Amino acid sequence: MKKNKWKVFGAVVSSAILLSVAVVCAILVSVALVSCTPENTPDSDTTVTPIYSLDENDFVENQTWNSTVSIIWDGASATVNGAVEGVSVEEENGYVVVTSTAKHVEYSLSGSGTGQFKVYSDYKFRLNLEDLVLTCSNGPAINNQCTKTCYTVVSGMNVLKDGSTYADSDESQKAAFFSEGQLVFSGTGSLTVTGAYKHALASDDYICVREGEMNLTASVSDGMHANDGIFIAGGTITINAAGDGIQCDTSTIVITDGVVNIVSAGDKGILAYGNIYVYGGTVTVNSTGKGIKTKSDLEVQGGTITVIAGGTSSSRYAPPGGGGGRPGESSGVEGIEAKGKMKFPGGFVYAQASDDAINSGGDMVVRGGYVCAYSTGNDGLDANGNCYIESGLVYAIGAGSPEVAVDANSEEQKKLYVIGGTLIAIGGLENGASLTQSCYSASSWSPSTWYSLQYTPLNSLAFQTPASAGSPLVVSVMTGGTPLLKSGVTVSGGTGIFNGMVLLQRKESGGTDVTLSSYTGGSSGPGGGPGGGPGGGPGW
Repeated sequence: MKKNKWKVFGAVVSSAILLSVAVVCAILVSVALVSCTPENTPDSDTTVTPIYSLDENDFVENQTWNSTVSIIWDGASATVNGAVEGVSVEEENGYVVVTSTAKHVEYSLSGSGTGQFKVYSDYKFRLNLEDLVLTCSNGPAINNQCTKTCYTVVSGMNVLKDGSTYADSDESQKAAFFSEGQLVFSGTGSLTVTGAYKHALASDDYICVREGEMNLTASVSDGMHANDGIFIAGGTITINAAGDGIQCDTSTIVITDGVVNIVSAGDKGILAYGNIYVYGGTVTVNSTGKGIKTKSDLEVQGGTITVIAGGTSSSRYAPPGGGGGRPGESSGVEGIEAKGKMKFPGGFVYAQASDDAINSGGDMVVRGGYVCAYSTGNDGLDANGNCYIESGLVYAIGAGSPEVAVDANSEEQKKLYVIGGTLIAIGGLENGASLTQSCYSASSWSPSTWYSLQYTPLNSLAFQTPASAGSPLVVSVMTGGTPLLKSGVTVSGGTGIFNGMVLLQRKESGGTDVTLSSYTGGSSGPGGGPGGGPGGGPGW
């Protein structure tokens, strides 16, 4: 990514984003709690990364286009219209090669046939896809060898396919739609890309998606693959990939809006070797391997993220991919992993995995976000640095002793700090945790049961327990007294979050009061899990 490619701003967001935030805040007023940081608590890094915005150069409408070359496919031939000084076009059996030294040129592709569109250009250009169906048996359907920006404007329904083998070439060409330079997508049409050789869509620079519908299928490797950054600012992207759903080799992935639906990924759902920032939009990941992974830091300031890692399941509470092994065994995959720090100052996150649901290599901070971490074989939240729960809502589920619901790296003298917000933890907390805010252990808990947690006369929520997990059930809320917990309530309506495991503004009735006692930490204590005795695990 060019160093000054994406601008940064602190408080400017679109009116649509502001409206969405306002609606969400209204719904979640019952669980939005103010945090406090005692003087003896280590600094949890209060820096919030500014929001990345699109640069004006990303907008095709800000460019000037003086001339057009039209190419129409009909079977194994293509017709070229429009002569432009400085642009040479060669066509043979549907294979079109453009060599350009001209500025401000746009190329309009349409029709249906076999062959390839290949570009060599000294300058950025506009590429209009207008109901194009193009299949290439021995290379990319679109092969952009220009290192400048390719503004791709999609209208109508467009389909691109490549072959499972490519002709020998000294040039980089590794996707059904390949570009050496930046790819910026706009337009209200649809683009379906099937990659049989390697990736479906790839750039050796960056990819930016502003709008439109994109369906990417890669039978060998990644759905979307870029070297210098991936920026999703709108549109709907659906991916099925044998490798990673989305991968960025050296730089950052930024999602500010739109819908990203990774239906299946044979490896990781989303992988970045730089940072991952999510500021808005909806991201859904189903992957055989890890759901979301970054080699650096991850930060969620907005949007909705749902991750099911290790395989899909027809039951929301069934172990993904058959579940992990017994507690202590590393037989699963992680839902969301960052090798660096993790911050959750906003947004909704649900991660379900057979290893750690959410894992950070450094400190982890929840500061206003809504985070659910459900592991069937390890820890729910696992920080290899300090873990800070300062505000917002956290629902963490661990597999059972020695695993816990919320873990910190106590072996390296790190700690879990519960400072504020609302916490529901099935499986207990890290031993030696600093519980500035009081935590309470339930006398018992039952599987697949709806509970009601009331922490002020007006503020409450309902949550459903999984089919199995560790013990005890721990709750912590910012209130002047002990909260009220009921088991076996009947609920209806309301607003569901965390993949439906928590309900807000619902109607409820019935239930039995659950005794709460003071809790200090550890995975053993009052309240045996299903199938276990007092302080027992899930009864393997």
